[in-house]
Amino acid sequence: MAGLPLEVRNLTVTGSQARILVRADVLSIAPGEAIGIRGPSGAGKSTLLYALAGLHPTACGGIRWGGADLVALGEGERTRFRREHVGMVFQDFLLFEELTAAGNAGLAAAFGSKREVASIRDRAGAVLERLGIREARRNVDSFSGGERQRVAIARALANDPSIILADEPTASLDRETADRMISDLLDLARSGGKTLIAVSHDRALLDRMDRCIDVIDGCLREGAGIA
Repeated sequence: MAGLPLEVRNLTVTGSQARILVRADVLSIAPGEAIGIRGPSGAGKSTLLYALAGLHPTACGGIRWGGADLVALGEGERTRFRREHVGMVFQDFLLFEELTAAGNAGLAAAFGSKREVASIRDRAGAVLERLGIREARRNVDSFSGGERQRVAIARALANDPSIILADEPTASLDRETADRMISDLLDLARSGGKTLIAVSHDRALLDRMDRCIDVIDGCLREGAGIA
């Protein structure tokens, strides 16, 4: 599934006591672009990423992926949009220890329609193999950090999403493993024409993105990739 364009207009995300966490007046991302989100800890990078996934209920303004404005959609419609279009890679992997690599990577099959189950599992298996996970029937509780992150990437890509959102995907990895993961993630995103947005402090990852956006004190700064 090819990437979707993103248009953000007058976005405000608030927290407790209506405190503003993120503000973005204008942000445009072309379909298939690879974008890095950078900035100091606590600046609002992950909040922005989760708002772009439709996972922050206090977002207002406009977050338009193609023809879908996530802010205007109801909760059920946002959930369906994520299921059909978004693959998420989390910093802490969030794998089920009691499941195999194949079981974790193909988890979306449990929520898909009957006609989608086989294709999701086949795609998960293909991505696992491409990423070098050959013991797909082994439980992930014995996997290394790098292997776990590759399983998490396969899970994110199993439903052939238009959009990949990654939150500090190299934070738990050593340098060699992180560099391999960066190459794998970018190769998979670019070969499929997917829109990739990654929050990271990792200069090696950010240097390989098409462009970067700075988030400082919750604001997207001029001259940092803002349209």
